[in-house]
Amino acid sequence: MAVTPRHGQTSQLAIDSTAGSLVTFSSGIDNASLSMSMDAAEVTTFKDLWKTHSVGLRGATLSFSGPFSSTHAEIYDGIMGSTTSTSQSWELSPDGSTASGRHLLKGEGILTTLEYTAPVDGRSEVSGEFLITGAVTSTNH
Repeated sequence: MAVTPRHGQTSQLAIDSTAGSLVTFSSGIDNASLSMSMDAAEVTTFKDLWKTHSVGLRGATLSFSGPFSSTHAEIYDGIMGSTTSTSQSWELSPDGSTASGRHLLKGEGILTTLEYTAPVDGRSEVSGEFLITGAVTSTNH
């Protein structure tokens, strides 16, 4: 099967607001990264010549960054300052979300890091990271 290259400019990231509705942040970010990992427990026994491992628990983080937007900052600040919400739903489409057959990743996460930067000689930016709680669902839509 031939690979069809995709351009990142059509990517979309949507995050639950404190009101409970998904908000698309595509116009307010220019980088999103989902990093998944899996623990591997060593189960080597005496007299084995090679190490052996067993599949363990999975984990993930979702990072984002981009130009500062006060409209989006209100949502980020609301999520970070919420005392009632434990996690937010999110959806990441690395190759766009409007066409059929495109990849969609989604799950729940806790916003653990939120950073605003404003250098004197550059653009003001925002970045953050969600610690994923539970499974990441991967589908084509």
